[in-house]
Amino acid sequence: MNLVITGSTSGIGLETVKALYPLFDKLILPVRNLEKAKKLVSQFDHPEKFDCLKMDLSSMESVHQAGKHIADSYDQIDLLINNAGGMFPKGKKTKEGLDWSFAVNHLGHFHLSQLLLQNLIRAKGKLVFVSSEFHRMGSVKLHDLGLHTSSSSWKNYSDAKLYNILTSNQFHSMYSEKGLASYSLHPGAVNTSFGSESDPLSKIFITITKPFFISPQKGAETSIFLAKSNKDELQSGGYYDKKKLKSPSSKAKDAALQDKLYDFSLQQLEEILS
Repeated sequence: MNLVITGSTSGIGLETVKALYPLFDKLILPVRNLEKAKKLVSQFDHPEKFDCLKMDLSSMESVHQAGKHIADSYDQIDLLINNAGGMFPKGKKTKEGLDWSFAVNHLGHFHLSQLLLQNLIRAKGKLVFVSSEFHRMGSVKLHDLGLHTSSSSWKNYSDAKLYNILTSNQFHSMYSEKGLASYSLHPGAVNTSFGSESDPLSKIFITITKPFFISPQKGAETSIFLAKSNKDELQSGGYYDKKKLKSPSSKAKDAALQDKLYDFSLQQLEEILS
């Protein structure tokens, strides 16, 4: 079986890799820091099980190249975990003109999932989006789906985490009949490097509250649960918290918003990559 996971070199991503390493024949790690990844996998008993390749989620061109390479190299992908994410200063733009939070937390993963879609369907695989309970603070502004005018780092992050659930639900709606199962989850407030690239006020708040955060091992438990569980024990299109099915916000269940976000995301990719 083949696993693809983003954000694999630290935090809950790394703990997820450690837990799933014995279960998969190949662990494919698209990473921003290739040297860090290679050093990390060399510490495993069978580093040959890993395939590390460079991918920057803030660049749709980079995601396109990495995703195409994975799709061409592996006929089947049994599990894709869209795990990477972060909080970034409001107004920060990528080289392609995207809001940084929109690109890293949503569009990059959306594009990777699209590129690996047929590989996932051939495997009747699973697609997992690591979202957050912060999605309840999020909204979908139809005049600004790209998050260019958000008022704060927290708002952009919350909106993007809402996008994760909407996207998971959209993939479920469109492809569950073809055997693909899609899930979203809340990992908990995890003591990682989260927020290290955010604005100064957010960094202060995160630092103050970190004593109350859970460990990365604990934060990875729901991702691992979804990976290990049989599909007939799970609900495709479901949102999970603490390894249990949970109802997300009403906005996250809005099918019309799913469609609008999906169409907008495709349009953004077409404009960037054409």
